[in-house]
Amino acid sequence: MITKQQFLQYLTDKKKKQAYIDECAGYAEHLAAAFDTQGITPAAIPDFNERSRTWSRVAVKTAYQFLEDYAKFAEKEQPLVADAIRTGCRRIFEQTAKEEVNKRKQNILPIPTDAKIDPKHLGELTNEQFVTAFGELQRLVIACYEDIEKDPFAWGYPDFYTTGGYYNRINNILFAFVFCGEYDNGVLTVDAAKFFARADVKRHKNIEMMLSGFEKMGFIIEPFDKKSKEFTVSFPNNPHVITVLNAYTSEIAENIEDWRIEKPRNGFSYRYVECPTVQTYELEFLAEFDYMSPSLQEIQLWLHAEAEKYGFKIDPNEAMEKGMMLYKKGSKRWLLVGQPQFYLMHTKEIFCKTIFRSVNTHETMPELYRRFPDTFQSNCRGCQGTNPCTMRIEFEVDGKPRRCCAYNSFLFKNPTLDDVKLILELFKLENKIK
Repeated sequence: MITKQQFLQYLTDKKKKQAYIDECAGYAEHLAAAFDTQGITPAAIPDFNERSRTWSRVAVKTAYQFLEDYAKFAEKEQPLVADAIRTGCRRIFEQTAKEEVNKRKQNILPIPTDAKIDPKHLGELTNEQFVTAFGELQRLVIACYEDIEKDPFAWGYPDFYTTGGYYNRINNILFAFVFCGEYDNGVLTVDAAKFFARADVKRHKNIEMMLSGFEKMGFIIEPFDKKSKEFTVSFPNNPHVITVLNAYTSEIAENIEDWRIEKPRNGFSYRYVECPTVQTYELEFLAEFDYMSPSLQEIQLWLHAEAEKYGFKIDPNEAMEKGMMLYKKGSKRWLLVGQPQFYLMHTKEIFCKTIFRSVNTHETMPELYRRFPDTFQSNCRGCQGTNPCTMRIEFEVDGKPRRCCAYNSFLFKNPTLDDVKLILELFKLENKIK
């Protein structure tokens, strides 16, 4: 194998920044170890990534840049090495796209057949026709995702390392048709200049491949050209699909102020076109509620009622925090309970998150210590000895000292409703809520 020093000299000759070259020295050792273990095969790249599991997102991006540079460096003298790297990376990017698509597909919950639609969206349609067409739109998007899963690159999905938003291609393009278009009788006439100028369109590469995919699924988009002043979008098999797409997208543009409510927004939640007269809770609450497990629904219904007693409400401009339902009263925040999708790496478990600084000696705390021993383990690592930072929380459990960091504490895993009731009482004492 080519030596590490040869590669680092190659980077120097290419006038790469010294900081990057220094990082690459470590990556080169990881890659050499992966090739030693897996051989000169694509399997070495997942092995290389596994050795890098603790890297930050920024470091992972740098690592993939290293792999790209190493493949370029090796392609003449060791083409098998370059091919193993490129094939291994491509397989990872393909699998990532499939996983992202599958996740988005699972987020589409079928509209109930007895849903009552806001009359302002019906136009010439009956309630039944709207519900039927909305269900077809949902199934159509799912069908697109299923086709993408077979071959993501055929739809222009990223064949390079990038962040999650770049996999939101279906929604970004469909929504942009409406945001930049005028609707009339089952057809959208889209202002091409506005469409191509949108940030959520420009971020995606190979838009033409997306359009080809949509046409394969029954859309007609013509004439689609960056030189065109406008183009039309229709769905001849059922023009009502465009009608409900226009209604839904127009509604989310008006009602969703909080970017944190991503799942229902991108999941085509019918709650956004539902008649307000049948909604017994806030729109944001209901949109998230549909995705909750039965046990979390029970907890949230109780929490909602308790929050209301003390004047805490859901702010539509900030309805979520750390992926959990947020209730606010002025600057004060209510207890957080939920299934934090992004905060905890897409876990499906329920968590309760709070900070206790002043109630750790309260008579009911020992019960929590017994129920959730892992929650109260020392985790303070950012400061040492007698020089604590402001985030340190010090207390005792069964006479033994504990040091916790407010950034990480306190996280209660899978609490029951009774657990949440106990935690809330302590939360109210901690935060002087009366």
